Amino acid sequence: FVLARASTPQSLPFLPGAMRLVLATVAASAMPDCAPHTTPAACLNATGCAWLTLSGACADAASPRALLSPPSCCASQTPGSPCARRTPELPDGSCSVPGTGGLQDGEFDLKKAQRMAHFAGATYCSPDQITNWSCGPHCEGVPEVSDVTLISNTTEVLQGLVAFDKTLGAIVVAFRGTISESITDWVHDMGVSRISPLAQYPDALLHHGFWNSWKALEDEVVAAVAALLKKHPGVTVMVSGHSLGAAIATDAAMDMKLNHGWTTALVNFGSPRPGDQVYAKALGKEISFIWRLTHSQDLVPHSPPESFGFYHAAREIFFPATDPANLTFQVCDDSGEDPACSDQCAAHWACTSVTDHLHYAGFELDSANCAPSVLV
Repeated sequence: FVLARASTPQSLPFLPGAMRLVLATVAASAMPDCAPHTTPAACLNATGCAWLTLSGACADAASPRALLSPPSCCASQTPGSPCARRTPELPDGSCSVPGTGGLQDGEFDLKKAQRMAHFAGATYCSPDQITNWSCGPHCEGVPEVSDVTLISNTTEVLQGLVAFDKTLGAIVVAFRGTISESITDWVHDMGVSRISPLAQYPDALLHHGFWNSWKALEDEVVAAVAALLKKHPGVTVMVSGHSLGAAIATDAAMDMKLNHGWTTALVNFGSPRPGDQVYAKALGKEISFIWRLTHSQDLVPHSPPESFGFYHAAREIFFPATDPANLTFQVCDDSGEDPACSDQCAAHWACTSVTDHLHYAGFELDSANCAPSVLV
């Protein structure tokens, strides 16, 4: 890059014309200090800078990072910039990059997804009802379940379960979503801090809070799964969750695969974005199959914002109807951010529904669907 700035645009014939024009625009000026700008608005107000959606960062508009960014994934007011966006208003889901993976293990199976939804729903019930598998409709919906272990961290207000499902022939791990009185407030307070905890993928950035939530439950989960694998060697560990639980499930599936060598699969409902595009691609490579269910105008899958460097993994399974009983679905593309699926409402800033967030695969996923005596 230093050589490129010292050169004339004409001496760089390997660059497309638009890129050479950007170099010509800024070559005579001092290199802009873009990194300190941490929001799209501040970045675009700075001369010679571009906001890069995939990394959630501000960079020199003439840098390789900016010039090689997909045009839909960056914004800049620098003349000649190849970025498609010119304003800091970046609709969620406007950046889509093909090929993050998903659906490696055949076609989507609605009945299997519904079975996993019951496990995710059961995690909202009381500890005794989970342990005794007497939680009401969700427990009744999945017979032939054994060896149920409650997973709990009361300090962090986290809960889940590990069990063996004879019908699926798999170990199931499921995590509870947020029990905040206001889903909207939880989304607004989610934050965008990221860390890189995976030694196998050091460039992958994961949401700090979601990863910490998984680590708070990890020891109990790993012990319970290891015990079941002794009884059922070689079976798949199917991981699931709803809302916050879906993000925890994603990190759990990846961590158990990378650091324990277990075959994991992921079936999630209304998940927020757990990390960046590097993480999304790594998930597609490591997890045996990923079904990420989204519902109509559910607000949670659009947080944290894509514009701050967060990106979903494929494969999304989109249920467009607002009627929870309408189970028509669409298998989305392999980008993880298919503009024809849940991201279509984000383009119009219309993804605001809490009701859609609480209804998945024909079921209500919260404590209301637990046995009548339960108050969570």
